[in-house]
Amino acid sequence: MSGYETPETQDDSRFWDAATEGRLVFQRCDSCAFVRWPAAGVCPECMDRGYTWEEVAPRGTVWSYAVYHRAYAGYLRERVPYDVALVELECGVRLLTTLTGFDDDADPMGAAVVAHFETVGEHQHVPVFGPA
Repeated sequence: MSGYETPETQDDSRFWDAATEGRLVFQRCDSCAFVRWPAAGVCPECMDRGYTWEEVAPRGTVWSYAVYHRAYAGYLRERVPYDVALVELECGVRLLTTLTGFDDDADPMGAAVVAHFETVGEHQHVPVFGPA
């Protein structure tokens, strides 16, 4: 696999389409209003099958992070070492992502971050997060 390729499923294609437009969207359960990621055909909270795709604010907080010294995707080879974080969005979703824009000696733990989108490969756009 060269570059960045995402195995797109029917459930998550709306997420990736919205990323191409610079937006974050997730499924919100029609029954209990739980916002979920990854996308799924059934709500993990109440087991209802109804959901609506909803755009969410691209803001969050670094919940956890690690410094990677190996590129697990081709487009990251030139960034080694790079920060990977679990960002808790304002809507409650925790999203595994790459951090950008922090000083090498900075500790981003607990930092307020905002999403922006990077183009990788010919057609893929991925959300990454930097300081708010």
